[in-house]
Amino acid sequence: MLNLIDRALKSPLAQVLTWPHRAETYLEFLAPRVGGTAIKASIKAAHQETDRAVSLVLEPNHRWSAHVPGQYVPFTVAINGRRYTRCFTISGVEAGCPVVTIQAHDGGIVSRWANETVWSGDIVELGAPAGDFVLPADRSAPFLFIAGGSGITPVRALVDQLVAEGHAGKVDILYYVPSSPEAIFLGHLKQIEATCPNVKLHLVVTRGKETGSLSGHFSEAHLKATGCDISAARAFVCGPTGLISAVENHWSNAGQYERLTLERFQAVTLPVVVDGGEGQPIRFADSAVTSTAPANRTILDTAEAAGLTPNTGCRQGICRTCTCRKLAGQVRDIRTGELSGDGEEDIAICVSVPVTPVTIEL
Repeated sequence: MLNLIDRALKSPLAQVLTWPHRAETYLEFLAPRVGGTAIKASIKAAHQETDRAVSLVLEPNHRWSAHVPGQYVPFTVAINGRRYTRCFTISGVEAGCPVVTIQAHDGGIVSRWANETVWSGDIVELGAPAGDFVLPADRSAPFLFIAGGSGITPVRALVDQLVAEGHAGKVDILYYVPSSPEAIFLGHLKQIEATCPNVKLHLVVTRGKETGSLSGHFSEAHLKATGCDISAARAFVCGPTGLISAVENHWSNAGQYERLTLERFQAVTLPVVVDGGEGQPIRFADSAVTSTAPANRTILDTAEAAGLTPNTGCRQGICRTCTCRKLAGQVRDIRTGELSGDGEEDIAICVSVPVTPVTIEL
């Protein structure tokens, strides 16, 4: 039935009858979970994991495809009339529905919404699952998972996968949290440890000391406590920048960097392009607006300063929510310094700075 709806929406008759809007726009209004051509999902349930973390059980429409444990999904929600996109790991599956776990952060618009104001039945939009923080095909080596804070979400997915497969090899989880009440999935991980003798949880509190837990920040002593040989194990690390940097340095110094898989949750500081050049005019063709971008100012910043409201998400060029069609002109990617061509192409305007006069479909 839904496939028939898809075909009907694309028919010439539907386009004529719904002009000047898209046919999908009316369907999104009348049946938001079906949602035109997008992957829409309703919030089926919300489980409070800690005082600052919640797991949302998502019931997607028929356009959702299966994911690989450890992958993340672009997650878009409308808050106060504005769309926000963030990327969250699929931490598990409940009754066939994907689950994302979101920890609240100070100033985090989406994370606060998820923890404070979400309701069962709310509609969100999902992107296709992505990411390569996944288990290798060869599972013969011991596994060491290192996580900090909400970095435990993909680790839980990978550990659950190993348990479901009946994996009998050594699995160690080194989990850093400020205190044990802030440890997401602590009960679940302890239950796995109790029922699977090959899985060991090593909780590390970074503020103070607690009986039965290690303390402090990442160190060689913590590795020794796990009994893990990093020259033999496959290591996965996800968490704050400081933890990842410390682990990277240790593995590099030991000559074992190729045995390490990383997943970063926090934003990476983008390099600033310094040309000493002048600002460039940008013509936003669909809005009939022309504005000048100051030197090194992104097209997204310029559009917002001109009163436009393009779709945005991560603002780092990762989620691609802000992608627009460049009709003419040349831009520079502020992450890499790479220059574009001067013809038509799709660009992420959050990381694109004009270096010549530019025309954008917006």
